[in-house]
Amino acid sequence: MGKPLTVQSIANQSGVSKPTIYRYYNSPEEIERDAFMSEIAADRAVSILNSVSQTVSEETDVRQRVHLLARTMPQMINANSAFLRSLMVQHYRRPDERPEWFSSLVQQLINNVLEPVRRQLTVQDYRHLCTLLAAHLMADGYLIIEDRAKSFGVTAGETTRIAVDLLLDRYLGATSMLGTSPRYPAAG
Repeated sequence: MGKPLTVQSIANQSGVSKPTIYRYYNSPEEIERDAFMSEIAADRAVSILNSVSQTVSEETDVRQRVHLLARTMPQMINANSAFLRSLMVQHYRRPDERPEWFSSLVQQLINNVLEPVRRQLTVQDYRHLCTLLAAHLMADGYLIIEDRAKSFGVTAGETTRIAVDLLLDRYLGATSMLGTSPRYPAAG
């Protein structure tokens, strides 16, 4: 607004006390940098998830859509891993923090993928399925799976494929795809 950026002006505008602001930031410049980085991160994350959504929406079979999503997300995660890891560091100051815009983008992507079967499931089962898929397909969840898979000497892609098959079988009915599905390419 043409005035110098001060912690007091930020406190007045946001309704948060100065001590609370200083708990998270050392200076107004740090707040400005964080806001700027959040804007850049949001734009890039939207671009990444739109690309994945476009790829997945071309498939008509829900199981194949979910598997395509499970194969595509790790590719996008690996292609953008430095950005995503810095996003997590930037935003996850506490374990329970995640930028709301990021969660809603992923939820929208999963809703689009599962739309054809949404009415076949109870509201509770649909929510559980979405939550479980998000745990495997979001960048932070996948990076954790990747780290754990390495420690056990297995691939994250195959681990995710098995988990996704089990979830789909549980919520959409069992198929014989578990043993015959093509393996996901190794990440990295």
